[in-house]
Amino acid sequence: MMRFFPKPYPDEILYSVLARYHLRSGNTGPKLTVQEVFDSRNAIATADLPCNLEALIAKLGFISPMTVEDLIQKHTLYPFYAAFLPPERSQQIVTAMRSKKGGSIHNQIGIRASSIRVLKHFRFCPTCMRNDQAKYGELYWHRIHQVPGVLVCPHHAEVLQESSVSIQGMNRHEYVAASVDNCHVSQAQTIFSDHALNVFKLLAEDAYFLLEQEPLCRELNWFRKQYVSLLIEQELATATGRVHQRSLVKEFLSAYSEEILQALNSTVHAQDDHNWLFSIVRKHRKAFHPIRHLLMIRFLGLSVAELLGNDRGYKPFGAGPWLCLNPAAEHYHQSVITNLQVSRCCDTKKPVGTFACSCGFVYCRTGPDQTPEDAYRIGRIKAVGFVWQQKLKHLVEAEQLGLREAARHLKVDPNTINRYVRLLGLHPRWRSPPKTQDLDSHKLPCSIPSDSDSVRTQHQSTWSTLQIKHPEASKTALRHLVPATYMWLYRHDQEWLDQNSPPAQKPVYCNSRVNWQQRDEQTLAQVQEAVQRLLKTEKPIRITVSKVAKEISQLALIEQHLTQMPQTKTYLDSVVESIEDYQIRRVRWAVNLLHRKGELIELWKVIRIAGLKPNYSSSVKDALECEIYEKAGDVRKRCND
Repeated sequence: MMRFFPKPYPDEILYSVLARYHLRSGNTGPKLTVQEVFDSRNAIATADLPCNLEALIAKLGFISPMTVEDLIQKHTLYPFYAAFLPPERSQQIVTAMRSKKGGSIHNQIGIRASSIRVLKHFRFCPTCMRNDQAKYGELYWHRIHQVPGVLVCPHHAEVLQESSVSIQGMNRHEYVAASVDNCHVSQAQTIFSDHALNVFKLLAEDAYFLLEQEPLCRELNWFRKQYVSLLIEQELATATGRVHQRSLVKEFLSAYSEEILQALNSTVHAQDDHNWLFSIVRKHRKAFHPIRHLLMIRFLGLSVAELLGNDRGYKPFGAGPWLCLNPAAEHYHQSVITNLQVSRCCDTKKPVGTFACSCGFVYCRTGPDQTPEDAYRIGRIKAVGFVWQQKLKHLVEAEQLGLREAARHLKVDPNTINRYVRLLGLHPRWRSPPKTQDLDSHKLPCSIPSDSDSVRTQHQSTWSTLQIKHPEASKTALRHLVPATYMWLYRHDQEWLDQNSPPAQKPVYCNSRVNWQQRDEQTLAQVQEAVQRLLKTEKPIRITVSKVAKEISQLALIEQHLTQMPQTKTYLDSVVESIEDYQIRRVRWAVNLLHRKGELIELWKVIRIAGLKPNYSSSVKDALECEIYEKAGDVRKRCND
């Protein structure tokens, strides 16, 4: 058990607390300190996400009231990363930090695979340093200053400066405390524009908020849902959630200068369909670095506190429940509808809401709602429902109301009343007495027996007799001759109607307007040029039919008419890449890239740059070994020459 332990300062990273313990303990070597603290001489001095914390708490015993949860939440960078991790992943990180098996923590979070550069030296804020010296009599490493992507102090808006203490020093077991000697204030700092400094301060405030909060771990796609909802509100996505990517990248690059994005290792290339900005608004299959989430959130006009505090969703018609606008229902103008489907108008691109009530009344209108009065507006009635039909029957048969009076009661056009009177076989007082009409007139007899079986028999007889008189007529033609009979059978005996109707006649369409041979030759030339352009890109892009079609802006033509262009089809079949082919090409590119940079060509480097997943095939494995061996052989040959 340890004899003493320094009390952590506000926002002090655990590394700094252990470094101050090392100074006060008088230990002559770093391994003595890690032995006392972790009961192991092989513990690594990790700054951001340390492990083996249960051993540390056990060594503290009764000299400190801190728990493992206190250390993880208040003195590590765990809250910053966990805010954007799914619950099961964040729990795995906590488990690893508690135990001795912490070697996979950075891989699980994705830090090593991220293009966001890790810090090389501890950083400090000159004003914080002076305040700490005056208040505590010593300096310490602030947690917020060590967050990757935080470039300024959130409290003083000063650009952070690098100390001379390496985060991954020569001695991996040594804890080095902050001091005046290793925190020299330099005047030759990078100068940022006022706009960049303002953005960096906002991001630093968001990062500080995350560090101070208990992480509310959410599923990966929760954030995508919030982003798309906000993009819809800003007209950068359709009502159904399809993002206008070109408009998005244009607005994003307008909001953030190249200076800002380069400083945060988050540049966006509009020509790259796989850049991080496009990926973060698609279905999340991997975690993104928190700083890129913060960039996206601020671009959308919110702070991270505002985003996490509200589960947003695109609500062009407000929050439910919604009003029922069925005048025949007892709950008319009451908020009882819970079933709302939002689609997109093909012409105006505006959201269209379809409201379905339990009374059977279904209506729709175009949104979004701008005023409270819009909630009482009906664009079109899609179904009146059984309650409305019963009310109509009562009005015209029991109360004997006139046509226009019934229309006023039900708030519809008189033509709508007439239509449903015919469909329901009602007998309003404004209709003349029923007369028997000749079948040859092709009209539904107005006199329909009240007995339902008799009605069914009469309609079936009418439909069958009509087919005998017109054997060549299609189902649609017969429907136009006796619309009421067709509608009754469709509503009440659809199975019999389908079995006793002429078979569907498929139209024969012949398009002689397109010279497909000429179109094939023109498209082939465009496709060949597009493939060459894709093969010459700096970073490999997989050659697929859809990618090539998009490159020449002929996606519909290629998808729908490729069989009518045999030359183009043959060429595409010869050049499209399988996933395995594409991985092998990326391996060659990665090896050549390392070779051009003069870096040592190692297997793990090639796998990381090529973006290979662990389950790559044996062919890819062979290509890896072959490429690395051949390139290594070329290097040896040049050295011997």
